[in-house]
Amino acid sequence: MSPGVARVFKVAGRALILLLFLSGSLLPASITLPAIFSDHMVLQQGVTLPVWGKADPGEAVFVRVSGESGMTTADATGTWRLVLRPLPRSSDPTTLVVQGKNRMTIHDVLLGDVWMCAGEENMEFPLSDAVGGKNDPAQTADQELRFFISEKQVGDKPQFGGSGSWVVCNSDTATNFSAVGYFFARDLRSVAHLPIGIIQCTWADTPVQSWISHHGLEERPSFLPTHDAGSGIQEQNVSAVFNAMIHPLVPYAITGTIWYHGESQEGIASREYRRLFPRLIRDWRKAWGQGPFPFLFVQLPGFGDGEGPVVESLSGENGRPRQGWPWIREGAACALALPNTGMAVTTDLGLADELQPPDKLDVGRRLALLARKRVYGENLVDSGPSFRSMRIEGEKIRVEWNSVGSGLTVASSPFQSGDSPVITGTVLKGFAIAGNDHKWFPATAAIEGASVILSSDAVPHPEAIRYNWSGYPQGNLYNKEGLPAAPFRSDGYQPE
Repeated sequence: MSPGVARVFKVAGRALILLLFLSGSLLPASITLPAIFSDHMVLQQGVTLPVWGKADPGEAVFVRVSGESGMTTADATGTWRLVLRPLPRSSDPTTLVVQGKNRMTIHDVLLGDVWMCAGEENMEFPLSDAVGGKNDPAQTADQELRFFISEKQVGDKPQFGGSGSWVVCNSDTATNFSAVGYFFARDLRSVAHLPIGIIQCTWADTPVQSWISHHGLEERPSFLPTHDAGSGIQEQNVSAVFNAMIHPLVPYAITGTIWYHGESQEGIASREYRRLFPRLIRDWRKAWGQGPFPFLFVQLPGFGDGEGPVVESLSGENGRPRQGWPWIREGAACALALPNTGMAVTTDLGLADELQPPDKLDVGRRLALLARKRVYGENLVDSGPSFRSMRIEGEKIRVEWNSVGSGLTVASSPFQSGDSPVITGTVLKGFAIAGNDHKWFPATAAIEGASVILSSDAVPHPEAIRYNWSGYPQGNLYNKEGLPAAPFRSDGYQPE
């Protein structure tokens, strides 16, 4: 073939490709997209954008959105994927067009920040049932706030596609949103002034193992089951939720993740959280391939017997394991050793007899504070006091703190006292102290500058301290920004 004829064929081929892209084709439809690519979606601004789907093996696929385009070919299994160059933030709706033998057009696409919102029943808790949630959506309908609600599914193997849809925030749709996710996103919208997309993947009573991939669970030490444990959701493949709800979203570009989980890890399972939760974070980051994206999580609220011992052991008087929430909270805090993580303390936002306390406004606010400082660069105090060190001074112990903000104070829960939680002048509670016999007694506690001084007549030679170490703790130490101190223990005892 002469060079001239070859050029003619090449130009003709390009013209045919362009014609197919612009006008569609009469050939049988073959291209499919995951559910996350649908009308009203929010695409992540400022990063490379993966787009993927299914087609016939060898089929050419073309993608275009907001002036950027790309082309690829489906592999032998019919899978295709391409990556578009970063796009700037935009509140002006655009379209995403995918063209092969058939043409798919996704309408009303915004470019902003996308956050994963995942976990159990407290993350699933709907806005309609939250304090302040019933009237809020009608007052704050927001076209630039969108939720993708993932439908509950499980799978023995990683699934393609998933199930769910994007919805725009208004008085009709917002009532079913995660209350925590909504209040988090609303606060970000108020300061970042860009579209926010929330991908909500929530399911009550799902153990942390079900949210981790098979490869993540088989890492040493392995948490894969060694026998057929039955058919209940907690006993299925310890990756069942990951396979059907998380894997179909990978590698959709995101800013980060907010996580609220742990209610189902009671009893003996509470001991495993310190290893499994950090593993989940590493597993998701590896799956997405975006590096250590922000992972912000909620430490469990107060729940249980408010009249129990000042330090709750893992085993009860009858030898049976207790609920174990102090150990789950500590297990969650272990994830702070990983880069780009943050923890919202909520021990003051619970109710003694309510597994799903209705104050989700302050949970969302505290998560948003973490994001506003660590992701959006605001100069603010984003967490309450956390244990730094202790020093024995005769019959007393001096406790030093991180994140004291503008000072330590005694306060009450914002859930109980309204928007201004700081109330000084009451007795400091929640501390326990022990000697070398490991017997715990309530400690007399007093704020002294940036320290807290602890003592007890029952412990003349103190060696260890704990704070808020019970299911429903009574501690009331805050910084003056109104954020509560995190539970902690100075001893290294590990329950059997």
